[in-house]
Amino acid sequence: MAAPTPLGLIAGNGMLPYRIIENLRQSGRTVFALGISGEVAEDISENMDAWVGIGQLELARDLMQQAGVRDVVIVGGVQRPNLTTLELDAGGLWVVERALSQAQRGDNALLTHVLDYFEAQGFAIVSAADVLAQTRPLQGLLTGATIEPHQQDMTRAVEIASHIGALDIGQAAIVARGIVLGVESVEGTDAMLARVGDLSEEVRGTPEARAGVLAKIPKPQQDRRIDLPALGPQTVEGAARAGLAGIVFEADGVLFEALDACIEQANRAGLFLYGLTPEDL
Repeated sequence: MAAPTPLGLIAGNGMLPYRIIENLRQSGRTVFALGISGEVAEDISENMDAWVGIGQLELARDLMQQAGVRDVVIVGGVQRPNLTTLELDAGGLWVVERALSQAQRGDNALLTHVLDYFEAQGFAIVSAADVLAQTRPLQGLLTGATIEPHQQDMTRAVEIASHIGALDIGQAAIVARGIVLGVESVEGTDAMLARVGDLSEEVRGTPEARAGVLAKIPKPQQDRRIDLPALGPQTVEGAARAGLAGIVFEADGVLFEALDACIEQANRAGLFLYGLTPEDL
């Protein structure tokens, strides 16, 4: 029986690329890791086999083909580039020309063309969720803090996150006492949480009297093989600092960087983590 081909990993920022590398190596599968220059965390850079610029899709194709890669997973965030000034090779130009020809130019539209490019080159795209082993089910309440006083804010935050996702704006929203305190755009979730933390305590919660819910929900139209919402200890820390009561997410539509650490951190701060099932949405 022929040995399985290496899985190609195109890695952005955060710890999810390292988690995938660890999981696959433990299962005995070879990984060919391509780091996006300027995005991969220094702590995990030694795990990269090669490097590409964000506009070098043709180079990424060539390196993966030389390594015998057939299946590719793309994971980790990137800072959104200026498409009109980005240094591009032929592959990057293929994607950008298609993205700029559309009226809608959000992240989802751009990433769809990235997937289209690699599929046109003969690669199969694999979802990060399929190669990440969760340590426990994500449905329902994962922590000790109760959701009861905050269910209306949960419902409203999910509704707002779903609306902005449908418009390809972002994947997250924060609601406290029925008031929308923040919606995610290109700045990302951590920056949104920091902005909410700077608001007056008259409208947000505090560590002593927590209020408000962060919802992170996949965009309704997005290809779930890429760019699923990610939650990590930094998200929990930001929510705690902002005085929020909890975080709600779609159980089958989120990637946790370190689930056990997130649960422990949330319990220490008195936050809830709640995974929604399809029936809840």
